[in-house]
Amino acid sequence: MWAMLPQTKGAKFLYDNFLKDFLKENETRIDAAVEQAKKSASVIASEAVAAGADLTASGVAAAAEYANSDAKDSTDKKDE
Repeated sequence: MWAMLPQTKGAKFLYDNFLKDFLKENETRIDAAVEQAKKSASVIASEAVAAGADLTASGVAAAAEYANSDAKDSTDKKDE
């Protein structure tokens, strides 16, 4: 609560006394980590899209095969 109440200005105190200097000193490392995370997320997203496309293609092929076998079964039953 102390850090969130406007009357105590706890968040400003924490930032001014602890975070500000740390962030300034480590800005390049933080930026590099964020950039690496963006690249990793992009690779993961690309792999997920590719996997989804493969899964969709497999599903469509299986559905078509099922539909063809079902149609063939229906035709065979009519011939009997």
